[in-house]
Amino acid sequence: MLSFSQTTGYAIAALACLARHGSESMMVREIAVCTDMPLPYLSKVLHRLCAAGMVESKRGYKGGVKLAGRPEHISLLQIHRAVESARQSVVTEGTAENPRPNTFWEAFHDTCRVQLATMILADVLAYENSPHT
Repeated sequence: MLSFSQTTGYAIAALACLARHGSESMMVREIAVCTDMPLPYLSKVLHRLCAAGMVESKRGYKGGVKLAGRPEHISLLQIHRAVESARQSVVTEGTAENPRPNTFWEAFHDTCRVQLATMILADVLAYENSPHT
């Protein structure tokens, strides 16, 4: 079974929290409560998401963090790549100098990349809002 790292999971949760909040900014402490995430760790995750252009951050009066785009335009692959280093990523791509030695795993990772690219933040929100058993 393929799974995300805790960092990617937290990033998805933070972005979902921001998306549910709408276009207004949230304080980082509010996001930490919403996601049950340690504040220092959340700050690092939000910094990476901000560097990737997924969130906007403003200091001072009426400051905070808000989603930079629409949930329909943010794929889970983009989120994953924004917060994971290439070394830790389960969906990294091989290079000409260092291709993957096993063609099965290369195909597996390619399939994962395609799947993650088609899954969007809006799908996460829809799932959270739907009754499921």
